[in-house]
Amino acid sequence: MSTPTPTGQPTPGYAPPPVQDQVPNVGPPPGYAPQQQGFAPQQPGYAPQQPGHIPPQPGYAPQPGFAPQPGFAPQPGFAPQQQFPGPAGPNPFPHAKATFGAALHSEWTKIRSVRSTPWTLLITMAITIGLGTLFAFGAVQHIDSGDHTDDDWAAHAMSGLFLGQLVIVVFGAMSITAEYSTGMIRTSLTSQPRRGTLFWAKAVIVALVSLTVGLICSFTSYFLAAAIYSGHDVHVSLSDGDTLRAVFGGGLYLAVSALLAFGLGAILRHTAGAITSAVGLLFVLWILVNFLPGTWRPDIAKWVPFNAGMQIITTRPMDDMFTPWTGFAVFTAYAAISVILGAIVMRNKDA
Repeated sequence: MSTPTPTGQPTPGYAPPPVQDQVPNVGPPPGYAPQQQGFAPQQPGYAPQQPGHIPPQPGYAPQPGFAPQPGFAPQPGFAPQQQFPGPAGPNPFPHAKATFGAALHSEWTKIRSVRSTPWTLLITMAITIGLGTLFAFGAVQHIDSGDHTDDDWAAHAMSGLFLGQLVIVVFGAMSITAEYSTGMIRTSLTSQPRRGTLFWAKAVIVALVSLTVGLICSFTSYFLAAAIYSGHDVHVSLSDGDTLRAVFGGGLYLAVSALLAFGLGAILRHTAGAITSAVGLLFVLWILVNFLPGTWRPDIAKWVPFNAGMQIITTRPMDDMFTPWTGFAVFTAYAAISVILGAIVMRNKDA
C-alpha cells in the first residue's frame, strides 16, 4: 500500500479505502400512498386538530356566553368553574327586622349572657347595702349624747352609694367597651346596621338594669337601717316628709352614674380609660375640690357631679348646695352630655 506524494499524485499501487456503513436507499413500503389535501379518514367523528390545539377534557362544557380569546388554549386538566345559582326558597326568617324592639331584645340577651354582669351587679348591691347598714348602725351609737332631731336618717341609710357608684360605673362602661375590645361590635353592626338604633338600645338596657339594681340597693338599705333605728327609739317611715324621694333618688343616682360611664365608654372605646374617667369625675374631683380656697370653694363645689347628684338623697338640704331636684338635674346633664357625645362618636367613627 502506498501513500500520496506531496504533489498530490498517488504513488504507484495506491487505492482508496472502501466506503463502509453506506445506508441503502430504502423506498416506501408496498401499498404506501401520500395523503392528499382534504383527505378524511373513515373514523366517524374525527376532526383534524389545529396546530397548538389541546382537546378539552371529558365532561367539559363551556359556560353560556363564554368565548375564549384568540389564541387561548386551556391547560391540561383545566375546567372552568360553573356558575352557581343564588339561594332559592323562602326566607327562613320572614319576621326578622332590624327594629328598635329587636335591638332591645338583642342587647338584653348580650347583657345577661356575659358572666361579668351578674358579678358586677351583685358586688354593687353588697357594697351599697353593706356600707349603708354600717353607717346606719354607727349613726345611732351615740344618739343619747345630744339632740339628733335634725339628723338626716335617710341620708345615713343611703351612705353606701358613696362606694357603690364606683362599682356601677364598671358595669356601665363595660356594657359597650367590652364589644370593642373583643371585636363583637362589628358583628352587632352587621346584624343592626343602624348605629343610632344600636347605641340607644344599649343605653336603654343599661339605664333599666342599673335603675333596677339601684332601687333594690336603696330600698333594702333603708329598711335595714330603719330596723336598726327602731332598736334605738328612732322611728322613720317612707311617708315622713321627703324620705320616699330620697330613697327613690338613690336608685336614680346609680342609674345616672352608669349612664355617665356608658357615655364615656362610647367616647373612649377603652374599658380602663372609661372606668378611670368615671371614677375621676365622681370621686377624685370631689376630693380635689376640698383643697380649694374657702372664699370661692362653695361656688365651685356645688357644680361637682358627686355633690350635685347626691342632693337627691338628702332630706335636709344644705345652704351652699343646690336643691335636691336642681342638683340631680345638673348631674343628669353631665351624663346626658357624655351619652350624646358617645352617640356622635359611634355614628361618625369606624368600629
